[in-house]
Amino acid sequence: MNKLLHPLYGYPLAAWDFLCAIGQNIRLLGTDHQPGQNGLITADYFGVNIAPGKNKHVDEYLVERLHELGIRHVRMDYSYASPGGDAERLLEHLLGEGLQVTLDLLPPQSQAQILAEDPDAQQQWQRFLTAVFRSQAGRVAYFEIGNTPNRGKWSGFSSRGFIMATAIAHRVSRESGLGLKLVGPNVSDFEPLYNATYLRLLRRLDATPAIHSDNLFVERVVEPEAYDHRVLGWLARKPLKLNLVKKARILNRMGRETGTEGFFCTYTCWTIKRLRRRSAWPEIKRVDYLVRYLALAASSQALDRVYWGPLICSRDGLIDDGADDYPAVDQVSFYERIRGEASQFSPTPAYHALAYTARRLGGARALGNAHDPGGLSLFQYTGADNRPFLLAWTRDGQAITLTSVLPEAAIGAAGFHSATGEEIENPLVINEHPVFITLAEAIDLAQCKNLQGRQIRRTVHLSSPEWQSVDTDDPAWRGACMLRANRLSDDFASSEAIHPRHIPSMPTTRVLRDARNRLWNVVDPREPDAQITVKLNRVKGIKRFTYRFYPSKGRRHWNNACEMLRRGVATPLPLAFFESPEQSGVRDSWYLCRFIPDAFSSRDVYAAIRRGESTFRGLDKAAWLDLISGFVCHMHDMQVIHRDLSSGNLLLAQSADGNITPMVIDIGRARIWSGPGSRVRHRDRMLDLIRIAYKLDWSDRRAFIERYEGHLGRSLSPLWRVPFFYYDSKQRLKKALKGKRRRRR
Repeated sequence: MNKLLHPLYGYPLAAWDFLCAIGQNIRLLGTDHQPGQNGLITADYFGVNIAPGKNKHVDEYLVERLHELGIRHVRMDYSYASPGGDAERLLEHLLGEGLQVTLDLLPPQSQAQILAEDPDAQQQWQRFLTAVFRSQAGRVAYFEIGNTPNRGKWSGFSSRGFIMATAIAHRVSRESGLGLKLVGPNVSDFEPLYNATYLRLLRRLDATPAIHSDNLFVERVVEPEAYDHRVLGWLARKPLKLNLVKKARILNRMGRETGTEGFFCTYTCWTIKRLRRRSAWPEIKRVDYLVRYLALAASSQALDRVYWGPLICSRDGLIDDGADDYPAVDQVSFYERIRGEASQFSPTPAYHALAYTARRLGGARALGNAHDPGGLSLFQYTGADNRPFLLAWTRDGQAITLTSVLPEAAIGAAGFHSATGEEIENPLVINEHPVFITLAEAIDLAQCKNLQGRQIRRTVHLSSPEWQSVDTDDPAWRGACMLRANRLSDDFASSEAIHPRHIPSMPTTRVLRDARNRLWNVVDPREPDAQITVKLNRVKGIKRFTYRFYPSKGRRHWNNACEMLRRGVATPLPLAFFESPEQSGVRDSWYLCRFIPDAFSSRDVYAAIRRGESTFRGLDKAAWLDLISGFVCHMHDMQVIHRDLSSGNLLLAQSADGNITPMVIDIGRARIWSGPGSRVRHRDRMLDLIRIAYKLDWSDRRAFIERYEGHLGRSLSPLWRVPFFYYDSKQRLKKALKGKRRRRR
């Protein structure tokens, strides 16, 4: 054993290298976070992770899809059971097709756990490496050593065990004299202290990898452009500016300073499971993030290649294998095999997005960009065919009209394609879904407008398969309106018909409320058979002062409605809002939404339950409690707290086939958390639960909470009754005070 691996010598040196790594990390925090303006994206920039199937038919399907993607670089895991098995069969097939393979060599988890101390495990690892190096030298492009050493629960490695495994691999490689290129350390996620410490220790052992590798995930911060909050907390996000570009550059410099030749991201993806927590259309969001990630990663000029996460897998893959389970060991650590039959496989939209993005960006040269980390991104390239094009998008929930950004001459001569390569006719906006804009000739981005358009962040926009909202602006009113996605231009032209200057003259069909705020229905001038619910939010009394510090109520209703619909929480479709350009919080504002005919509320359901009716509208009490509690739990899981969820504010619409759709109204007070993780606490959930179940008696409240817990998948606090007692007492006091005021009158 090299004496540097002995605890007597190794631990003090490791401690010193760890302290040096801390200093290096602090020094590199000054790295630039903005994308580079120029640079070539090589044709071999794009790669993908693969695994063998259980028969050659799956292998043949996999290779056909790789050719369809136009990707020539693949990475696969290779362990002790691989030689002579399915993995070797696939490897031979890949090499026979002329594909470039990075082989990730790793011991089984049980062997990795004992490798640091057990000489027999070390000898077995050495024999495995010797056999693989001899059989695959000159055939395999790179050999990556180890797997996610900072995730010992998955890989089995301790830090010392991983250093031991890597040192053995480099010694075997040198002794073979085969000139192999080794890759490592395969740290997972952005944890640069691991990278810096491992690389320094490996340099001491003369085991510096040729290529520095990291699984550079950003899905835990949700959007590829987002600043990472997990380093020093939320308050340090903006000062540190640790976005994808800066992370890649920091890791690249760590490798270069210890002698590596290049830097690979060997695994990254967004899982459908995680995307479902934030979006009603997770497959569309995975397309968005894939394209945005690849463009930003390439613009960092720090990554030589990005291998996307598993090609075939139900939860993570670009192709769905149809399986309904997931391996015990996370596939980022050991992507062992593909499950299912080729006949069950189904390419997802993200698969087509990778194919189109690789074709457009592979071999392209960057000509410049305008990237606002909080808003609009506009990248200009010359493609491999020498034709100039743009790649444009905004952050999630934002949109800006094309004409407010690009010169009209450039728009008129341009061609537009979606991230999956579908042609777009007469586009109106740039939104969170990346769009490729083929130009007649390159443009000067300095002539474009609103490239640092921070005003677009004030309004949340809905960009769904059916709807697209856009800003409206004139000297007297500022706001937004909703358009049908398949009739953008027509609807935008007719949006003037629902402007505040015309609303008072529209025929009123029903007045719903006329007190502090006025709420009424009018005939939709664009669709005479439909009605619009109009809410005029009046600002009176002390609120003329307090609302100076808030957005207008019209904007709050609009933003909350769009954000809810983006997350799959039903509310009547917002059609428009309008507010004063100046002092919007203290001026009257307007909010317009679609009227839901024949809707009823959960108040009607509870009244039927109190009357003892066995069924109401075709459902019994247990079914109603399950339906309502399930909707409320889903709303909470999507990080939405209504904060005024009385039984009258939960509308219920029944279709002709009897299906019930719950939807929330009066959403101006709602709180919606954006960004990663769950911010909804038990007390937040109880704010809604005590209100929605207030009209039920205690036995039905208990049944309601039990069903809510069933949807949640865990129990609430055993003290859940305490907030109900408090709310009951509060309501009794309010009613008593109101009764006194009435008697005095």
